[in-house]
Amino acid sequence: MTTEWRVRAPATKAVTRTCLIGALVLGLGAVGATAQQPAVSAAASGHAAAPFRVEPPLRSFVVVRRLESRNARHKKDAWLRVRTELREDGSFHYTVLEEGGSEFLRRKVLHEALEKEAQAYRDGRARRATLTPDNYRYTAPVTADGVVRHGLVPRRKDEMFVKGSVVTTPEGDILRVEGELVKRPSFWTRSVHLTRHYSRVAGAHVAVRLEMVAQVLLAGTSTLTVTYDYEQVNGRPVQTAGGAADGATRTAQPQ
Repeated sequence: MTTEWRVRAPATKAVTRTCLIGALVLGLGAVGATAQQPAVSAAASGHAAAPFRVEPPLRSFVVVRRLESRNARHKKDAWLRVRTELREDGSFHYTVLEEGGSEFLRRKVLHEALEKEAQAYRDGRARRATLTPDNYRYTAPVTADGVVRHGLVPRRKDEMFVKGSVVTTPEGDILRVEGELVKRPSFWTRSVHLTRHYSRVAGAHVAVRLEMVAQVLLAGTSTLTVTYDYEQVNGRPVQTAGGAADGATRTAQPQ
């Protein structure tokens, strides 16, 4: 056995792997691209309408992500730079561009998490957990510091759902969603908190940053950060501030 993760191995490996894989795939799919138009209207379903701007479904994207994970107790970290693509047919594909850090975290956490995300698109879970009135109830808004916060309550306990809040502009654009996964990825995972930031890119409302913190038995605190640098959204190339789609400054800043 290698010296990496020697303490409490293989239990610690299994716990951390389960936590981070679960946190990554659930976090990336937990809130969808944004609030999308439901198949059945709110009035027809008997649910109150969403208290924010409802966007058309995200049909396709090409985005370079940087994934960074760390386990504080064991002082291990890893990163991955990957080009991901959602195609018009609903299939998800990825190509690893660069990577570094812990081989175990890269191979057994980050790479495998991307495979889990591809599976979530294949079986439809990535599309079923969007912020629609069929999936969530919303509490009365609270306005402070120029933003509006609505409580977010899942209508059922599902591994892809979040209990927390959605923060919007006064005009109704989602700025971020934050809260706890309502269903833990594993027995060993005590809690998973996520914050997902949004912005408008090439006319579409998309995620631009994901931050997650998981508390895990034996392994302690594990964190994950994902940033998104869009190259194409719904078939439209993403232009930089200088007017060229060269990838230099495409990443929108979270608010």
